[in-house]
Amino acid sequence: MVETSRDPDPLPGRRRELGYTVGDAARIAGISPTTVRVWERQGLVSSRRSPSGYRYFGEEELSRLRRIAYLRGTERLNGAAIHRVLAEESGRSPRPRSRNEIPVGLRLRRLRQQRGMTLEQAATAAGLSASFLSSVERDQTGISPASLHKLADTYGATLTSIMRRAAPRLAQLKRLDGRRAIRNHGVTMEQMVDGQTMMDPSIFTVEPGAGSGGSYSHAGEEFVYMLQGSLEIVLGVGERYTLKVGESLYYPSTIEHRWRNPGTEMAQALWVNTPPTF
Repeated sequence: MVETSRDPDPLPGRRRELGYTVGDAARIAGISPTTVRVWERQGLVSSRRSPSGYRYFGEEELSRLRRIAYLRGTERLNGAAIHRVLAEESGRSPRPRSRNEIPVGLRLRRLRQQRGMTLEQAATAAGLSASFLSSVERDQTGISPASLHKLADTYGATLTSIMRRAAPRLAQLKRLDGRRAIRNHGVTMEQMVDGQTMMDPSIFTVEPGAGSGGSYSHAGEEFVYMLQGSLEIVLGVGERYTLKVGESLYYPSTIEHRWRNPGTEMAQALWVNTPPTF
């Protein structure tokens, strides 16, 4: 049966026995009917069919549409990253945290409380929702690097200060199993130094399709050297670079920048910020 662009709606705006039409679901989720159909083709959401072949969505799928709309619109995640987030939130056992992985949610809650801010105040200042920030603080959901940076900036902190601990001596030997890390939305950031330094070297590991989740800027300068795979970095409104193994890029951090892994294999880069303002 060829689907028409219209959905018969004998009871506009009301839930019927089969659920919500494409039009109903789109209006409630704040998106267009075309977007609903695209997300269904991508496998992000599913519908049931009536005997006449029309699509209908239940309450669970309606909630899923709202969640996808938030991840796409606010967290700026692409389809592949949204698939991962939804899989993590689908009721599976929580992903075990590695020994060196930092419980970022707890640290963010402490920073907010130290600043005397409510969830609503902090979320509004960072451009997030209070319910999402609450989930982040309880480590029930991940947060993109761009949103994490904006949240840390709201608290007058940096991601670097959240990750680092005091350095016991001037010279630092960082062994492979001693890297403290944050892992969210397909991106793992491993800290390479501790204490007060002028440089902030990190190892970024980015899964296919994952990335910064939006643009951000901060004081300082950045240097990126590709160790594995490829990474697309966009500066400003359209200066685009695709780095491959052995290639590097330097740019002022004050330029709005975003990045993602456009390939099909894991990407890994040595990322250096100076001073540590990320």
